[in-house]
Amino acid sequence: MKNFHPVNYFRDLLAVALLGLFLPASAAAEAPLRYAGATTLQRDFMPEATTVFSKTANITFSISGGNSDAGIQTLQAGMVDIAGAGRFLNAAEKAAGLKEYQIGWDPLVFVIHRSNPISSLSQDQLRGIFSGAIVSWKELGGRDQPVVVVLGPAGSGLYAAVQQLILHGRKPTTTALITPLVTDGDQQVAQLPTAICALSMSMIDHPAVKRVRVDGIEPSLAEVTAHRYPLLRPLTLVTGPSPRPVALRFIDFARSPEGQKLMAKKFFPLAVH
Repeated sequence: MKNFHPVNYFRDLLAVALLGLFLPASAAAEAPLRYAGATTLQRDFMPEATTVFSKTANITFSISGGNSDAGIQTLQAGMVDIAGAGRFLNAAEKAAGLKEYQIGWDPLVFVIHRSNPISSLSQDQLRGIFSGAIVSWKELGGRDQPVVVVLGPAGSGLYAAVQQLILHGRKPTTTALITPLVTDGDQQVAQLPTAICALSMSMIDHPAVKRVRVDGIEPSLAEVTAHRYPLLRPLTLVTGPSPRPVALRFIDFARSPEGQKLMAKKFFPLAVH
């Protein structure tokens, strides 16, 4: 057995410590890059985008959801480096020094039960539905059954999109059913045959629901590129006033041709609109 020499041991330990001090910054892994916010991005963009980015960057990621408002609040509290949002920043958030970087577009779509004969709704009809002015499908050419409005939680980008794009700033009907998570919307409609829900195009998972056209127009790549589909919401990444350099590198990646190809798998890239 080799003899233990205290002097040699501490000499070697000191040498290792000094070597660490003089290693280049790139040789030491950075603290994880932390994301919170928009469920759409957390579910259908961030996992693959961060995996691809990590192959060339010495960084790991911590990804959590919530919703747009919660992510931005977490960012302002200094608990994350990047927040995801399904809306643009408001005046107060911009005044606080937050910076937004748009990375894509997400059509606001509307789903109903497959048993519902309605196939298209106008923007005026949608406004009537989500404001509570229209309460029966019979008013829309359907069956004499009550309209059940389903919405994502307040604070989510989808809730904000309904307010901005459909209701022009007004609040939705107080009789709306509010889902705990935005991803639950299609599940609720599947269980309530007379329901309608506003969703991200990426969140239509249940086979018992179908998407309705808006003013007779589908949210297809061709219609969005031609500026004919009227209801688009932005997808953005948000940082604080002094973001970490690695956060900016990831945002540059998300906006690069490679990142935009990943965006196009579930959403629409920046170039279409």
